[in-house]
Amino acid sequence: MAIELTKIISAFDGYPNKTIINDYMDIEGYGTYPQSADSLLATNIYVVNASVISDVSLKIKSNFIIIEDSLLSENNIKDNAANIIILEKNWTTETVMDILEKLFKDKQRVGDYSVKLLQACQKGYTIQQLMDLGYQFLNNPLLLVDISLCFIAHSGGNNIINEPLWEWTLSKGYVTKEYAQSIMIDDGKFEDDDELIIWETGLLNHRQLVGRVLKSNRPLAYLKLLEYNQPITACDEEILIMLCNVIALNIENTSTFGHSKNSLTDTFLTALLNQKMYNHAAIEERAKMYGLKLYENLFVITIRIDNRQNTNDRLYYLKRIFQNFFNRQTVLIYNGQLVILLDTMTAEIQNEKEMLSFQGLLEENDCTAGISKIFYHLYDFCEHYKQAANCLTLGELLKKNERLLNYSNLIIPHMILSFRGETNIRNLIHPVVKTLKALDEKKGSSFLETLIIYIKHNQDTTLTAKALHVHYNTLKYRINRIIEITNINFTDNDMLFDIQLSIKVLDILACI
Repeated sequence: MAIELTKIISAFDGYPNKTIINDYMDIEGYGTYPQSADSLLATNIYVVNASVISDVSLKIKSNFIIIEDSLLSENNIKDNAANIIILEKNWTTETVMDILEKLFKDKQRVGDYSVKLLQACQKGYTIQQLMDLGYQFLNNPLLLVDISLCFIAHSGGNNIINEPLWEWTLSKGYVTKEYAQSIMIDDGKFEDDDELIIWETGLLNHRQLVGRVLKSNRPLAYLKLLEYNQPITACDEEILIMLCNVIALNIENTSTFGHSKNSLTDTFLTALLNQKMYNHAAIEERAKMYGLKLYENLFVITIRIDNRQNTNDRLYYLKRIFQNFFNRQTVLIYNGQLVILLDTMTAEIQNEKEMLSFQGLLEENDCTAGISKIFYHLYDFCEHYKQAANCLTLGELLKKNERLLNYSNLIIPHMILSFRGETNIRNLIHPVVKTLKALDEKKGSSFLETLIIYIKHNQDTTLTAKALHVHYNTLKYRINRIIEITNINFTDNDMLFDIQLSIKVLDILACI
């Protein structure tokens, strides 16, 4: 991959040097000075000490970086055909070679990224996906804001802990005028490529490089690269400009973002999940800005791919499937899973027929879903996401085989398991349950099962006998024996609750 000769010259800019250029050309390779002048290639550049270079070599059309360890006379370089860069004698061949190696590696890196960007365009990447691709190559956080200073998307910004102005932007949804003043100009028109990117310092704890996203030579947005994880290089500047150009293709104008609308919704919901936005009024205002009109009743559904092959391609494929199924755009990829914000007209998440179809879709795609309890405000989105996510964790721990897990049915197990870090949960088992369980194991009786079913049927002897498939008199005998053995008081509601809780603990212990 060729590098412009001017770029090589600029790599030594600022150091005492002299250049004699006969032909500004592209350089395809580099190396040390060869033994024979016949081996010189016109498109390569060679590093050599002045004391060893021959006059013949300088007459050949080629390129040299000459370290002046001995004085070069005007006669040495007079009427030469080569391009020559002369450095002072304190340079070494190794140092110069290292600089050239880095230049060619950076060129290869830019080439690799341009290929990735082309592939991304062919695949119809959203703005968020393009931002993620940029973060993958640049390894520094990226933030995109529109010309009106409103937040559009970011990648890597969640890991920033000591940059207040970035945290403000991610939480509030816009940047301050002071923050953006250094990259705005009065007429909003940019004249040349030199103004595509600028360094912004002073207001931030870290430097940032700002790229202008232009369409028809007018600004649509600003892409900020924060020098947070590592220094920003000249190679990074080239990549940032390419990313700005591709993002420009995804933006229709300064007020509407057409292709990126889904990306904006995803970014907004992701900010809520990351608790970057906490002001209730700001959240509602941002929802209106993005045209996010929701019914009163809200649920969160979290979907996990059970075969664990959570490749991006598969996740995006499933994202589209569930967008189509629920007829909602509020489906995003988060922590390697799908998260759905589902709004409904009724307090029921779906009717029975729809739920069966949903379960069938989960089965078909080898997925499991967790459903939160109902809620009514977007600022509760994160809390209810945790409920849906906990369904998946609890379902796996408790060896649940269902494809669809509802947090309402898992609240008590979740509470019990939360005690594991504080105490041995066996201590939660009531003495009545311990006594009957030990007796059943010793005698082969079924007193504990009888007690469980009896309480479940609100102490209705007829329903309990039917459920246990035993005679009414047999049930009466067992109940009397239970009272005799444990002194249980069936009018004590607190004791009955403790017994039911104990049964839940036993069920959990059988699974873990």
